[in-house]
Amino acid sequence: MTPTPRILILGGGLAGLAFAVAIARAGEALSGASLKVTLLEAQAFKSGTPNPLDTRASALNLHSVALLKDWGIWPALAPECGVIRDIHVSHRGHFGSALMQARDLDTDALGFVAENHDLGRHLLERAQALGVSVRAPVRCTRLRTEEGSPGVETEDGEIVEADLILLASGVTPEWFEALGIGIQQRPSDTHAVVFNAIFPGQQGGCAFERFTQHGPLAVLPLPSTRRQEQRYNVVWSVPDDAVETLMSLEDEGFCARFQDAFGWRLGAVRAVGKRSQWPLMRSLACEQLRRGFLLVGNAAHTLHPVAGQGLNLSLREADLLAETLGRALANGQPLARANSLRGYLQPASTEQQFLTNSTDLLATLFNRRGPLLDGPRNASLALLDLVPGARAQIARLGTGVRHA
Repeated sequence: MTPTPRILILGGGLAGLAFAVAIARAGEALSGASLKVTLLEAQAFKSGTPNPLDTRASALNLHSVALLKDWGIWPALAPECGVIRDIHVSHRGHFGSALMQARDLDTDALGFVAENHDLGRHLLERAQALGVSVRAPVRCTRLRTEEGSPGVETEDGEIVEADLILLASGVTPEWFEALGIGIQQRPSDTHAVVFNAIFPGQQGGCAFERFTQHGPLAVLPLPSTRRQEQRYNVVWSVPDDAVETLMSLEDEGFCARFQDAFGWRLGAVRAVGKRSQWPLMRSLACEQLRRGFLLVGNAAHTLHPVAGQGLNLSLREADLLAETLGRALANGQPLARANSLRGYLQPASTEQQFLTNSTDLLATLFNRRGPLLDGPRNASLALLDLVPGARAQIARLGTGVRHA
């Protein structure tokens, strides 16, 4: 009797759960075949609803929404999301701005903003409904790369083996070394400061991408929880040497600094929530498959958050890997062989390189470079607002549907 193929996923964050759902669906669709999917997460999954000012959020492009519809998640998630109908792009202290609108693409929205706890809850529920074995908290301490099936060892001494192991998060430098995989890293000398903010008025569904002297400042619409209040998720790039002082400010002082960086397009900021920060570093694994271990999600790539494409890339990859594994299972191929995964590895690598280069370019394009370069760039931004076709092309790239 042929043993049931086993997929093990390490990491129960949004990316790990997305891979679990996509792969479990692929196994479910196979006639006369079965697939066992197990997910291990180091932390216990949180329950309950956080304070609306203290949530974290992720941007979803239209391609990701289409995937979530296919996975049976979007109908329940959609009412909980903020809608991006317009995107206003500007450069602090310079002339020129552009407004990209959903109507440029003859669509109702350019994207959506999901709060991570909502998206994670729906992904987890869907994974469990599809028969994924979810175990948390289970902390893995070592990879087993010896001959035979790849496996991991938990802190309790348990050995968990599988035909293919996906490393979605928590990959330590020692694990990269054990696999013999190098990683390209490039620090940006900036930190991301992330928080929610409240402004007066009614939520209009406009996202703001404001470029400052030290990097981009993204302000993304969230569903309002009170009348005449607009709630936004903010991702602010600040210099490494300024982040400690900024994080230590009381709310009043922090709001003043944020208001100065963002401006007054939404009026006076009324309140901010809990702030978190981390260093912004671009990373890209030199290889993704080695000895039955496949790097996915943040373990394979970390993008600058300027365009909000990190999670969208992971969702796209989850769908592609599920399709590839489905073909391998249908053909009776070993899941961890490079030949079996060729349909995933090359397209995923190309997409990662494209988005890494694109987000790097956006992150550096609006750095202060002197009047000889600032002038033409600002004029181009102003011209963009006058050319509907150019606006539509850029907006279409952001929706993620170019390969759909």
